[in-house]
Amino acid sequence: MARLLNVLLPSMIVSSLQYEHHALLVRGVSAQPVANYLLTCADDDRAEARALAARIRDLGFAADYDPRHLAGRSRISFQSFAAGDLIGIVTQNLVAARILVQTLQEAVRWVGDADPTTRRLLERLLEAKEAQAHVLAAESAPDRPDQRITEDQEVTRGHP
Repeated sequence: MARLLNVLLPSMIVSSLQYEHHALLVRGVSAQPVANYLLTCADDDRAEARALAARIRDLGFAADYDPRHLAGRSRISFQSFAAGDLIGIVTQNLVAARILVQTLQEAVRWVGDADPTTRRLLERLLEAKEAQAHVLAAESAPDRPDQRITEDQEVTRGHP
């Protein structure tokens, strides 16, 4: 079980780094709600990575945070953009969120009933990542301006 979690851990860490990097690339007052949302996602992913690491510890193993191996083991490929490329940034983060959704779905199925505690943790992570993907999908849909992140929306734990 710890081995599975150590496979998921680098993807969550890389995802958090990418969200934060992209938030800092976003320019313009009108795009600030998106930058704030990306920072919230980065914080959420870091917290989720800590939860994975804690579960690995609870199982009697050590979480592998070695930066020399994180990018190579991550299912998320870190990608940078020119400052202000909001479409590229949102699209890349949506792709990354969907990859993590699929990865977590596979992990939940693999764990099954063998470890209920780990399964519940993975299901919570999956729910949070699905919420992120939903918001990012709405933000990337130009034909749905009513679903976009706006300044007057409060950004909280995975939801605008």
